[in-house]
Amino acid sequence: MPKITNHELVNGLFVATEQDQIDWQPTAKPQEFAASFGGKWTLLISEGFTGVPLQFTRQLYVKDSEGTTMVRIADSDDSRIPELYEMARRYALKINEALADLLNEIKKPQK
Repeated sequence: MPKITNHELVNGLFVATEQDQIDWQPTAKPQEFAASFGGKWTLLISEGFTGVPLQFTRQLYVKDSEGTTMVRIADSDDSRIPELYEMARRYALKINEALADLLNEIKKPQK
């Protein structure tokens, strides 16, 4: 079985998110977004304050079907996590669609 590094995992998630292949959804927690795969795997990406002293961080979690965290990657571990978080947030909240609608409204002739 090949060893998959955290770097390879983030690469794959980054590309798949860019290509809208991951269906990120908001969770009940603000600033947290999730995607599930076949009932076997769940991705969670979140931002917030953790630790002592409190530090702002973004973190990616890969959980199995039992809810066990298999992998946790913080922005201090991989500098791409903040951008992945932002892409997931924009997808989950349909921000690109909202901004496209806003631009269309702006382009309409004013009465």
